[in-house]
Amino acid sequence: MSKIFVISTSGKEDINKTMMAINFALGARDNAKAEVSVMFLGRGVMALLKNSGNSEAMLNLINKMKNDGIEVTYCKVSLKGMGLTSDLIFDGIKDVMGGVETAKRIDSEYSVVTF
Repeated sequence: MSKIFVISTSGKEDINKTMMAINFALGARDNAKAEVSVMFLGRGVMALLKNSGNSEAMLNLINKMKNDGIEVTYCKVSLKGMGLTSDLIFDGIKDVMGGVETAKRIDSEYSVVTF
C-alpha cells in the first residue's frame, strides 16, 4: 500500500491550493486506498482557524478526512511563529513539529507531496 504525506503550506491568500491538497488527500485515500496523512505547515495553519470566513466548510472537510482514516496535524512551531495559539485551531487536530514530523514520515517510507 502506498503511503502519502500531504503538506499544505497555503494560507488564506490561496484557499484553492489548500482545497487541492485536501481533495488530493481524500482522493488518494478513497480511490487509491493509500495510507494518507496531512499536515498544515507555515501559513497553511491559517486554514484551521475557527474564526475564519469559511470555517464551517473547512471543519466539515477536516472531519471528512479524519472519518476517512486520514491523520490531520498542524505544525505548532508555525502557529507560534505567526503569533497564534492552539485555542484558535479546530479541536481534535494533533500538533506536531513540522520538520521532525516530515523526517519521521520519510523514515517510514511516506512519499511527500506539497501544496
